[in-house]
Amino acid sequence: MAYEYGSTDLGIKNPFKIEGSIRATRGGILALLGVYALFTVKGLVESGQHLSGWFALGVGVLLLVHGMTVASFGIMQVTRFFVGRGVPTSLAKNRAKSEAHRAETDIVYSAQDLEQMLQGRKNITISEPEGWFARLVHSIFPRLIFLPYAYRNIAQQLGQALAQSLFGLLCFSLAWFSGASGLTSIDDTNVLQWLALGLAVYFIYVWARCGKPLSRNLQKEPDAIGIPTIAAWIAFSILLPFVLLAFDTYIFELPKLHFDTSHYMMIILVFAGVTSIFSFILLRERASLADPKTEVSEMRNNWQESIHPQEIFINFENIVMANRRYKEVPNRLYRDYNADLDEGGSDDKGQFTGETIQETQPVYKSLGWSKMFLQVRYLTTLIGHFALLWAAVSLYQNMGEFVDLLRPLSAKMFLEQLYTCIGLGFFVTILWVFGSILSKLAHAFWSEMCFESLVVFFQCQGTFTESRLSTGTSIYDSLRSENVLVRSSMTPWILVSRLVTSCFTATGEKNLEHPRHILEMHSANHELDKIIHEMRGFLDNRETIASIKNMKDLHSTANIQQVNTASRVPPAHHAAMEAEFEENIDEERAIEYSGFQISSDKNRDEPERN
Repeated sequence: MAYEYGSTDLGIKNPFKIEGSIRATRGGILALLGVYALFTVKGLVESGQHLSGWFALGVGVLLLVHGMTVASFGIMQVTRFFVGRGVPTSLAKNRAKSEAHRAETDIVYSAQDLEQMLQGRKNITISEPEGWFARLVHSIFPRLIFLPYAYRNIAQQLGQALAQSLFGLLCFSLAWFSGASGLTSIDDTNVLQWLALGLAVYFIYVWARCGKPLSRNLQKEPDAIGIPTIAAWIAFSILLPFVLLAFDTYIFELPKLHFDTSHYMMIILVFAGVTSIFSFILLRERASLADPKTEVSEMRNNWQESIHPQEIFINFENIVMANRRYKEVPNRLYRDYNADLDEGGSDDKGQFTGETIQETQPVYKSLGWSKMFLQVRYLTTLIGHFALLWAAVSLYQNMGEFVDLLRPLSAKMFLEQLYTCIGLGFFVTILWVFGSILSKLAHAFWSEMCFESLVVFFQCQGTFTESRLSTGTSIYDSLRSENVLVRSSMTPWILVSRLVTSCFTATGEKNLEHPRHILEMHSANHELDKIIHEMRGFLDNRETIASIKNMKDLHSTANIQQVNTASRVPPAHHAAMEAEFEENIDEERAIEYSGFQISSDKNRDEPERN
């Protein structure tokens, strides 16, 4: 959707400046490292190291392209955060005429959903978790259900990775116990080393799945471990040492690994612990700010007024709700009023009904983060991007080891070099996986924005009758006012709630045009009282009888009154009445002439004053 400029600032600032600065710094370092690698190509080729030169060229181009990509995205995060007049996304389809040209795709609710939430005092956003593992996570962390979907997805993914890691340790312990207890004679073999290597690969696979992009929709069925799967893995863990021992004895002797697998497993566990602790602190601090109320202010009454039913809805939309606009931004209209008048086959009576749902412009609301939250979020961002940078630098520093693997070597030296490259690959992969997880985790907590708005549901139904009201019907009067009076017996129903909604922003054209979810519903008694007061003021100050509101009509009425009076006096007094009538006319002409003279004198004096 195109950016819609407005001269009035909505008070929404760029939330990604700190994160973008860190990301741009990492990208700049990687780009410079890539340029340096390209400059070394000439020296390597001149010294006869053509293979190293080609490898340095490939690594240099890779680092340069990746660094420029990361730096450009970080710079984009730091630059201006364009906020148009139509952000954030509406809760339901906006039917206002001023917004008819907009096509909002990430709409979460419908007008029926909003009516259901207001009338039922419930929040359908807070949905029940599905699956036994999701229920287990929400049972351990009860307030997790009140957080936005992105946070709930992060908690479930990290909880699943942590549970699968613990289960992997359990399976490895069973395999080790199977060998240590004498069930299998693996003490003099390399089976345990390969089991440890398999466990390390399993850890990397499990945690790499947590590095997926941010999901704004609730993950209904997380890939949890089922009971049959648990039983199968336990049985496989007990049988795996026998399988590896048979392979080592009868098929091919498992070679000895020349790198310490436990070292990499320790790095994985440290990173997993840091990721779990940081995520728990951030989620706990965010959950402490949640106030999941479902309160609604309500008014139901019966009014009997002399007013046409259509005017009730016109006044409510064009005056009452227009007075609640924020910085002159049009309200979001989710259900347009339509006063359905049913005359029932009669010209002077019938029934009517109509309703509307509107939301005022959402106003940015600061959540008031704690000092611990801000420090942990900043630290998580630094560690994540530093781990990603460290992975790239390690790849550059040890590219000679990979080059040696491509040179002609004996079988023994080739295996040793292969093990060295595998160890380096493990280390770089671990840094990259956990760096991606930490940076994604921090990005989610940088991107959330909360808004506060007022949503109003107005429904009015009742009956109306028409009658004629005449004034000035005396037998001596010739001036008469006749009006058609509509008498309405109406039952207005007003529901008002102050919403707190959450939206996860992004960088680019669709920065704030992502799904916005309702988190809290608070009562708004003060706003409801003001709405009722304005509606009653409109009804009480209306005029039923047509009246005279200017001097011309008043003079005309006086002349008609004199004619009526003259028509009722005897003929002997007609001369005196005509003289009095002409005298009144002369006085009026004199007053008009004097006013003309005064205005003419003013016009003549104006150039002299100028």
